[in-house]
This record gives sequence, C-alpha cells and structure tokens, in this order.
Amino acid sequence: MELKRIALAASSCVCIAAHAQSSVTLYGILDNGISFVSNQKTASGGGHSAWMASTGNIVGDRWGLTGAEDLGGGLKALFKLENGYSGQTGKLQQGGRLFGRQSWVGLSSSDAGTVTLGRQYDSVVDYLGPRSLAQTFYGGLEFAHPFDNDNISDFFRLDNSIKFASAGYHGLTFGGLYAFSNQAGGFAVNRAYSAGAAYKNGPLSLSAAYMQLDEPGNGAVGALDGSTASGDATFHGSRQRVWGAGASYALGAATFGFVWTQTTVADATGVNIGSSLAPAQTGTPTDLRFSNYEINARYLLTPSWGVAASYTFTDGRYSNATIDAKPRWNQFNLLTSYALSKLTDVYLMCEYQHVTGAAGTIFRGAFIEGSGGASATNKQFLASAGLRIRF
Repeated sequence: MELKRIALAASSCVCIAAHAQSSVTLYGILDNGISFVSNQKTASGGGHSAWMASTGNIVGDRWGLTGAEDLGGGLKALFKLENGYSGQTGKLQQGGRLFGRQSWVGLSSSDAGTVTLGRQYDSVVDYLGPRSLAQTFYGGLEFAHPFDNDNISDFFRLDNSIKFASAGYHGLTFGGLYAFSNQAGGFAVNRAYSAGAAYKNGPLSLSAAYMQLDEPGNGAVGALDGSTASGDATFHGSRQRVWGAGASYALGAATFGFVWTQTTVADATGVNIGSSLAPAQTGTPTDLRFSNYEINARYLLTPSWGVAASYTFTDGRYSNATIDAKPRWNQFNLLTSYALSKLTDVYLMCEYQHVTGAAGTIFRGAFIEGSGGASATNKQFLASAGLRIRF
C-alpha cells in the first residue's frame, strides 16, 4: 500500500512537470579590443590623437538570464534580466544598475502576442533598428547616427514601461510601449510612448516607428533617468520626438538597406557628448532637429568572412534666441569580421566623420560614438580591432 502511494505521488510530480515545463538560459557577449582616434579634445581645450583599450565597440558587453514557463494552452510566462558591464574594467554600466540593460517579466500567447512590464527597449529599437547597421553585429555602436539622436543604436532603455508585441500575421508584426512618469501630479512629466511595425516578405523587409518623450530626463523618476549618474537621457528638454522608416533587401549573399529618421527636441537645455555623463549646456533653451539618411550594405565573402559598410548624412537645425545654425554631419563606416567559430569572431572597423555649419554651437567638434570624446576640430577618424565572444 505504501509503495502504491509513493508511485502515485511520483507520477503526479511527473505530470505537473510535463504540464508546466520551464527553462532558464544564461547568455552573454564580451567584446574587447584596441582603438585609435585621430583627434580628441584634451582638458586644455586642444586636440590630440589617442590609443585606447576599448570594449563594446560593436555591441555592449552583457550577461543575462532569460527564461520561460509553459502555462499550457499556448500561454507562457517570460522574464529577462540583462546586465551591462565594461569588459576592460569589469565595472557596471547604465549608471551602476545590476540589470541596467533589461529587466522585465511578461506573458506570451502564441495567438495574440506578448505583454511585458519593466525596463525595456522602445519601438524604434524593436522595429526600425534592425534596418540600420548601427544596431546589428555588422556595425553597432560606432556606426550610430550623431549622438544616437534617434536611439537606433539603443543608447537608452525606458523604465516603468508596459509593452505589447503582436504575434506574426502573414509577415506583419506590430507593437507599442508606454512608460509611466511615476509622479503624483505629474502624469506627463518624464513619460514616454512609442509604436512600430515591421513587414517581411521573402527577401524584402519594411519597418516604421514613432516615439515621444515628454520632458525627457526630468529627474531620476519616470521613463528616462536624467541623473548625471546614469546617462540615460541623451537630450534634456521639454519634448523629444523620433519617427522614421526603413527597408532592406537580401540578394544572395548581400543585403542592402536604407533608413530615414527624424528627431526633434523642443527647448533643449543639454546634450550628452562623449564619455562624460554631465550634459553639455546649450546656453538658452534650443530647438534641435536631426534628419538622418543612412544607406548600408553587407556581404558574405565566405560563410566565415563578411564585410559591411554604411554612409549616414544628417541634416541638422540648432535654433535659439541668439543663433540659428544648420549643422550637417557626413559619416562613413566600414567593417570586416572573420568568424573563428559559431560564437567567436575577430573584426576590424573604421569610421570617419566630418561636421559643417556647426560653428558657435556645442556640435562644432566632430564626435563618433565610441571615440571617448569630441574632436577639437570638425573632423574625426576612429579605428577599432577586437575579439568578440558570445556564450
């Protein structure tokens, strides 16, 4: 009789485990290298070239945990905790957060889609970003548009957010996000919302997205942490809007892409430039506009060896009570990488940026993301070589 009870209990446990299967995966990326920058502004205000030990040249170093539990009937519980760190120093990134890259939990239905809550990426990152080399393993951080003004290169995440991502419908996916201000009496102070969609049909992929940040970086509470410790808020102002569209087409071993985005910042008071998290002050409230046009291509010479290139033209506007400038950025990017295995590759990449029309503004010095600081002139060249491991 006792043996029968034990057998029944054991069989019950097996049935429960079979019904509620769960999995947890540990993963990460480590990207370390050496970089050369042609000109970086020194403390005295002059410029000088620099050799640097660098990390996260293409994608940020990270490790994380992701998991899912099958709840039955096509429903799953999901979570992700993702930490950002420096591969050269071991220090935490994202203002010292333990899981500063992502931290969310949610439910997923195979028929309807997924709802998640926590610190997450916006719809520009989710839907439009994949059309740009600035958010892929073929370019990444150093290929970003000036100051990552459109967040194509996922410079920041949004706290206190709820996000919906649809299931796929004949190649169409769509979704949206709302990030709360978490402030009594300040519902629209430092809140954010976004929406996007993507469509894939064979070799053709199309994307579009919109994002709005109200009073971005207004304090540490809300959608976008504006404290100087975090650096989340690239721009400080009354309102930031980003919208854009993109397309890519695969042709054999080659893929060609185009991305257009426009970013406007009303009443900007500061911009994060370089490695310092303290924003450079615009002087008086300044209206900013960035219109970015990116063309890109990548090609697999062999299954292990690939090349990628992009060109971005950014047409800007910097307007306040004392100045009305029209800065323009031209940036050329080139990368080649060789896979030593499925998880390990070596790479060499370089970028050149030239700025015009920015005299009298905080944008007068060229600045390539990853260079460590703005140039003392309107030109800058950056080259990086490194080893990247995924696990």
